[in-house]
Amino acid sequence: MPLPLGNPLALAVFIRVTAMPRWLLLLGMSALGILYSLTRVFGLMATANWSPRGIKRVRQSLYLRIHGWVMLIFVGCFSPIAFWCVFERMAFLRQNRILLLIGFNRYVLLLVCAFMTLWIHCSKQSEIIGCLNRLLKCRRQLRRLMHTRKLKDSIDCLATRGHLLEVVVLLCSYLFALAQPIQILKDDPEVRRNFLYACSLVFITVCQVILQLSLGMYTLALLFLGHLVRHSNLLLARILVDAEHIFESSQSAGFWLNRQELYKGQQKWLALELWRLLHVHQQLLKLHRSICSLCAVQAVCFLGYVPLECMIHLFFTYFMKYSKFILRKYGRSFPLNYYAIVFLLGLFTNLLLVILPTYYSERRFNCTREILKRGGLAFPSRSTVKQLRHTMHYYGLYLKNVEHIFAVSACGLFKLNNALLFCIVGAILNYLMILIQFDKVLNQ
Repeated sequence: MPLPLGNPLALAVFIRVTAMPRWLLLLGMSALGILYSLTRVFGLMATANWSPRGIKRVRQSLYLRIHGWVMLIFVGCFSPIAFWCVFERMAFLRQNRILLLIGFNRYVLLLVCAFMTLWIHCSKQSEIIGCLNRLLKCRRQLRRLMHTRKLKDSIDCLATRGHLLEVVVLLCSYLFALAQPIQILKDDPEVRRNFLYACSLVFITVCQVILQLSLGMYTLALLFLGHLVRHSNLLLARILVDAEHIFESSQSAGFWLNRQELYKGQQKWLALELWRLLHVHQQLLKLHRSICSLCAVQAVCFLGYVPLECMIHLFFTYFMKYSKFILRKYGRSFPLNYYAIVFLLGLFTNLLLVILPTYYSERRFNCTREILKRGGLAFPSRSTVKQLRHTMHYYGLYLKNVEHIFAVSACGLFKLNNALLFCIVGAILNYLMILIQFDKVLNQ
């Protein structure tokens, strides 16, 4: 049955309902619909109405483009007012320089990141929609190359259990990341007395959601791109297996002229299919680079914001419960702030959904080279036609150099892979230990 998701975040068209529980399907569909609606409301996407089956060309909407620029102007004008209001009402930010730096990380950095995100989406909206259209075009080209019903059904089934779970986890990370701002709005008595202060806190929370939604679009684009790369690898493996069967049949056929001509014709057809697949693979690699470059600035901002927030909240959790300064001043320790813990879980989960899809998409591209290498070893050069042999050599040479040609990094600073994730976790723990030791020395 068709997947009735009327938005470009749902790039699948068919699904077998019996493959998963119906509640999971409905939950994933609802999550995609909510995410797409939020991107339009906050000015991140300027697409016209989407086709119910999600296969037609994406078109821009002039109204939503104007809406995006209005959002950009509003964020740029209201950000200084919002920070000044928060700075005036939160007295602890003015106590010392350390707390002031923490406030700058929590508010100024976040407001600047949101403004930059909206600027990128407004100025490069044509490129973003162009990437969506090229993804759909690659999907159509790849589907035409699928010469078996099993492969066609597999490429049509994007709404798998794993993909829907990733979408649901992405939406849950957004909800968890709102826990600590909601706590401030609920517990701060100044919110009820000062309307501008309450609006400023809500505005800062919206700016955080804007940054997260931009990276959520990046995650979903890589999800669909990874789906296409995986099926291009499956098709490549299938073509190589068919070529191997043709070689075995040609060797057992002896010197029958008509049989040899038939096998040569089959090899030429496989060479043509392999050349078309190479063209699609090149387009997917270029799309991967384009998508990463469009979201590089947002990724750098988020990678600077999240570790600092995690380290600060972890230290304050320790300080309020185990520090001797709190025990001497109040005579008791404070309970754990569960809102802050949920907030950290949401931010860190969102960080994982930015780094890990990039890493796994690069691994899928590397698998293409391994598949071609294993399949090419079984080809006897004396019985291979020139077209297939030259196509295999060109494909292999292209994949050998592709890692250097399409080296993707976040603004040229670092690669988004699991090594970066371990560095982030290590840095958070190291600086947290330094702060804890510093607190123990001061409060002996």
